[in-house]
Amino acid sequence: MMDVFLQNKRDEEQEYTLHLFTYCNLSCSFCWQDHDSLVGVDDVMGKLSSVEALLQKETKRKVVFNIMGGEVFAPEVFTPELADTYVRFSEAIIDQCRAKNIAVTLNWVTNLVTEDRPLLDDFLERARTLGGSTTVTVSYDPKGRFNRAQLEIFKKNLAYYGPRVVRSVSLLMTKQNIEHFVKDQDEFFSWAYDQGFKLYFDYLMPDEKTNAAPSDHDLLRMFKFLIDHYPNCEPVAGWLRRQPSALSCRSSKLVLEDGTTCGCGNLIDPKVAEEIYEVPLDKTDNSAIEEHFMEKYGCLTCEYFQRCELGCFMQHNYRFREEMDECVYKVTHRYIDSVVEGPDKRIPAMNV
Repeated sequence: MMDVFLQNKRDEEQEYTLHLFTYCNLSCSFCWQDHDSLVGVDDVMGKLSSVEALLQKETKRKVVFNIMGGEVFAPEVFTPELADTYVRFSEAIIDQCRAKNIAVTLNWVTNLVTEDRPLLDDFLERARTLGGSTTVTVSYDPKGRFNRAQLEIFKKNLAYYGPRVVRSVSLLMTKQNIEHFVKDQDEFFSWAYDQGFKLYFDYLMPDEKTNAAPSDHDLLRMFKFLIDHYPNCEPVAGWLRRQPSALSCRSSKLVLEDGTTCGCGNLIDPKVAEEIYEVPLDKTDNSAIEEHFMEKYGCLTCEYFQRCELGCFMQHNYRFREEMDECVYKVTHRYIDSVVEGPDKRIPAMNV
């Protein structure tokens, strides 16, 4: 029923996430994947049948494929042969989309911890000649992601590629990262902000082993910090414009390393999910947890409903989450109204 009210807030672009494999050269403390597994590395092309099956049902005219691992450019697996496979894989997806008259973006998601820039440069150059749009997204998390050597490689590579190549820098709102950003002056983050990178603070999807899930108070501190000091960061940049917004949840459709197709709810073991989530998860349909959230916080009667992105439904379905008495997004939008005077004050510039 609630879906009727959300239709106008759905993004016009459908998001797909392709986990080609889970092998990774990092061991992030908040990640649920098996980073030693090589399943899927030698069968990238085998994912095409799953992609084709999803596209056969697609009704939107724009799609984005977030192509990731694990780590797709991990030095241990990213060879010239795998780069050739990536090019053929990209070309096949673009051809499938072109046949259905769908505009497509292939967004390669990487930790950028690699010292073989020539191989990566060559792949990206070849990929951009295929048609469609090829972009790169990276992640920066000061707590729980890099060791010291890995962080230095990441910093150098981000400076080398710059905003021209890197579409977006994702920063995960874990409890530890929020504490770091709010209390410590992160000079590298400030540098990236000043360089004009699109910085997006993303939501953590909790699993059974996490100690990283933020409370509502943590999120509110983070949002206020960005509003006051870094207003060009998403998602607050959009909120500050005080215009109708699409949902932050893009109902991503996933293809896993073994070719399984599902929604994000299927990433958690079903038995574990019963223990840690309030509302039972569906492999392909988020409507139950969407409805639970909207009923709980009275979204349809909220004065900020049209401009609110409603956060991550999976995170708010986490049973052990520390909550405020009032919706954290409502409190945040009220704070925005208190610091924005008139339609033109503090409206951030768009990052291009």
